[in-house]
Amino acid sequence: MIGSYLAQTIHHKASSGVDGYGQSTFDAAVQIAGRWVEKRRIVRNREGREVVSEISVTLDGDSAVAAGDQLSIDGEFYAEVITVSSAPALGGDPITKRAFC
Repeated sequence: MIGSYLAQTIHHKASSGVDGYGQSTFDAAVQIAGRWVEKRRIVRNREGREVVSEISVTLDGDSAVAAGDQLSIDGEFYAEVITVSSAPALGGDPITKRAFC
């Protein structure tokens, strides 16, 4: 049911490690369904510090998006995922995930 609301194509690059210069490396982009919203808000990053998020992306609960990955709406500009939260169903399985960039 939630899939009908996730009508935009989101490009996802999963983090694959660090190169010899200490820069993050990423897998090739794959397309996933989601809902991209540009709205400023305060979120906590992996270290627990408050940071500003400019973008939130709602995704299917089964998506493999994690903090440190990159997301894009146009396939050109990629934003780094700061944190990911999930909304569980009554049974405990996640219905949706929300990635903040």
